[in-house]
Amino acid sequence: MKTLRHLRYPEIFALGDVAGVPKGKTAASVKWQVPVIEDHLVAAIEGREGTELYDGYTSCPLITRVGRAMLVEFDYHDNLVPSFPGVIAPLEELWISWLMKEVALKATYNAMLRGRA
Repeated sequence: MKTLRHLRYPEIFALGDVAGVPKGKTAASVKWQVPVIEDHLVAAIEGREGTELYDGYTSCPLITRVGRAMLVEFDYHDNLVPSFPGVIAPLEELWISWLMKEVALKATYNAMLRGRA
C-alpha cells in the first residue's frame, strides 16, 4: 500500500485503478503516487531501497448542486488532508470547488487520456 510495489513480484509497481490499494483510485491520487513509484524505481536500478511512501491520498470532488461542490481530500486513515487550507474548506459547499471540478479537472482528465499530462 505504501510503496505501490507488487507483493510477489518486487520489480512490478502499479498506480491508479490497477494499484490494488483500498483508496486512491483517482487522477489526484496518481499525482501523488507517481513520485513514490519514481523513487522506488530509481532506487531499484541503483541497487538500493526507495524511501518515499504513499499515504493513500485521494480527492473526491462531490457536486452537490449546479454551481456548488465539496472538495474532500483524505488519506488511508480517513484524515482530511486539504491541498488548499484556508482557501477551500473540505466539508463546505463552495462555488470554487465546483469551478475546479467542471473547468480545471475536466481539462486535466482529458489531457491525461491523450497522454499530455
